[in-house]
Amino acid sequence: MRLELINFELKTMKNSIYLLAAITLSVFYSCSSDSTNNTETIPDLSLSNLITINANIPQDYYDGLTFTDENTGYAVSRLGKIVKTTDGGVNWNLLNSNVTFPLKEIQFVTQNTGFVIGGDNTGSYLLKTTNAGQSWTTINLNNTANGAPNGMFFKNENEGFITGNKLFIKTTDGGLTWTSVLANADENFNDVKFRDSNYGIATVNSSAYYKTIDGGQNWQSIDLINQNNLSSIYFVSGKTVVKNEGKLINLLDNSSITLPNPVNKLLYLNALKCIGIGQHYENSFFPYGDILLTNNNWGTFLQKSYQPSSEAMNFTAVAKMDSHKIMILGNGQLHTMVVKLNY
Repeated sequence: MRLELINFELKTMKNSIYLLAAITLSVFYSCSSDSTNNTETIPDLSLSNLITINANIPQDYYDGLTFTDENTGYAVSRLGKIVKTTDGGVNWNLLNSNVTFPLKEIQFVTQNTGFVIGGDNTGSYLLKTTNAGQSWTTINLNNTANGAPNGMFFKNENEGFITGNKLFIKTTDGGLTWTSVLANADENFNDVKFRDSNYGIATVNSSAYYKTIDGGQNWQSIDLINQNNLSSIYFVSGKTVVKNEGKLINLLDNSSITLPNPVNKLLYLNALKCIGIGQHYENSFFPYGDILLTNNNWGTFLQKSYQPSSEAMNFTAVAKMDSHKIMILGNGQLHTMVVKLNY
């Protein structure tokens, strides 16, 4: 009887460990969808919690950043670099991407499987790894006439979407083959994101956006009045908002809020708390890199500007490390800044 009880307790403990691991992985990989339904009480964001890390990251202009756990992160650059950290951003190793064209966005769907989009006037490309970045396979998306892709979202290891100029394609086999999502698509598709397995949004350089509620099988074109150039997509506490130049538009009611001028990219933690990054010019020749924090959805905000060693600085990548840490990358001619925000 006691032996049976011990076996039951061991099985229960083992199942609990598997469940905890699954929950932990889902937290990190859901970050890549720019989605938040966080109901946890988050303390107010403060500039005093911004910490510049003395990191050895190779200098470049990094546009994409993601973490698969609190220590393991990847960044991609405009010169084709892929770098990886395994200690929370202090040390970075240059991975062998085998490409030199600009890389724009990176997403990992498991600890080992990740995707990168990039390209130039020679065409659009997808890079894929299945061994945590040790090696990468380059897949030509055959979009030579229309340049680099703009957006990407993979729902899992097999099913993904990529957008670009006259490009909106889908794969169901991990990127090996691709099919057009929309017949005769002749628009500039900017971003594509899914809130869950069924609900997704794609934006274009016009007053319309595309919505799916069946996992991407069918897409409906929806017009927005007096709105153009819809770009980045954010799912915030049950709402869908898209960036439109200097505004954020709520797709539910077409209401909008104005963003501070330097903000180029955003990372929402919940409906009120958000990080914005970008660049602004003052009287000096070199521009300042900016990190902005809001605790009331841009009603008010805190701003910190960086201009180290009289060089141009621009913050271009931001990502969650875990539920209490954010990493931000700033790019200059001489070096790349690594800044961490604790909250």
